[in-house]
Amino acid sequence: MTEAETSQLEIHHDVPCPGCGCLCDDLTIGLANGEVKSIEPACAMASAYYRQKHVSLADCRVDGQAATMPEASLRAAEILRAAKAPLFFGLGETSSEAVRRTLDLADRVGGIVDASHPTFYDPTGRTIQTTGLVTCSLGEIRQRADLVIFWGCDPQTTHLRHWQRYSVEASGRFVPGGRSDRTLVGIGSQNKTTDACDAFIPLDPSQQIAALHYLISLAQEKPTNHEVLDETMPDAAQGLGRLYQQVRDSKYFVFVLGDAFLRREAGRIPLELLAQFVRPMHEQTRGAISILRPGPNWVGAGGVVASRTGYPGSAALTQGIPQFDPDNLSAAKLLTQNRVDAAVLWEGPWLSDLTEVARNALAKIPTVVFGHRPLATDFTPSVFMPIKRPGFSDDGTMSRMDDMPLPVRALTQEDLPSADAAVQAILEKIAT
Repeated sequence: MTEAETSQLEIHHDVPCPGCGCLCDDLTIGLANGEVKSIEPACAMASAYYRQKHVSLADCRVDGQAATMPEASLRAAEILRAAKAPLFFGLGETSSEAVRRTLDLADRVGGIVDASHPTFYDPTGRTIQTTGLVTCSLGEIRQRADLVIFWGCDPQTTHLRHWQRYSVEASGRFVPGGRSDRTLVGIGSQNKTTDACDAFIPLDPSQQIAALHYLISLAQEKPTNHEVLDETMPDAAQGLGRLYQQVRDSKYFVFVLGDAFLRREAGRIPLELLAQFVRPMHEQTRGAISILRPGPNWVGAGGVVASRTGYPGSAALTQGIPQFDPDNLSAAKLLTQNRVDAAVLWEGPWLSDLTEVARNALAKIPTVVFGHRPLATDFTPSVFMPIKRPGFSDDGTMSRMDDMPLPVRALTQEDLPSADAAVQAILEKIAT
């Protein structure tokens, strides 16, 4: 942009960005006529979020036909009145205020709420209940961590500024040299992040449980059968032994975990085992576990459900009281097993990663979809309600991947309802 063009921009400083789970709150964004023209510091994920195509009231649809928002609200209310087991999910795509309103709606119609990410498995809530979990904020990683272990993740691809702002390059109070004061270890499959680490431990998913048990045995000073180790983990055993020494010698270590560590097929066992390793290490040093969660507000949505129902992530409100069954109340499982007869969801990138069976199930039942970008699904929803985009034209609260709530604010105005208002309109139609 030319200097003259830049001078005409409406500049917003310290903008929280819902582009990923980092929710970076240091962006400077320049607007002109409601369009984002500049983003500093540059980030591809921020650019993709703020420069995505807009929706308008003209995109409102009922059964595939153009409709007004009142008509869409009325049709949505009719669907929910007739449903016996409606599912509410995709809540991490909206603000915590809208999630609270959605819980009011789910409670009113006797629905099932799943605030967890439909395609990212995160057993944190249940692990805290079973074994406990030592966690930390991103700020603590930035200020203290001199040993960072990336296990089953690739933040250089999925969370572009995590490396720069928190875990590696950032200068902190106890790591003033930034990258030069930190040791980086990558574990799992080779990727862009592990290539930039000081050490890499190749580990197949089938070896993960054995590797965790080995680390626990080292922390508990139990005897080791090296023949078994060499047989089960020939390429990783020595690296894991060195890692234990590095953890013991560090001032503050952190395990940064991704979806390749938190495998749905393994359940919560890997996270529980890692927690059992981290806890006794506090007798010699300090450290924590940090999960590289997707954004923008999946942590916040789960927190709202927990505060309202007493259960982490999901709850059935079909009997008039909250009921908890995390193994059977996930949105993907309910859809796959055809156990719901209607769905209310917030559209997001996760929808394209939903299993084909689940997407086919959505196509067979009445669906109400809220979205702040043009709908791109392989099914036609019964109702599509365009809403304001959080952090662009809508304000509210969202929680960072480390459960840190941050206010997002409207940078411009759009002739659309907020998510909160759209849900409230359906509630009012049901009440009349």
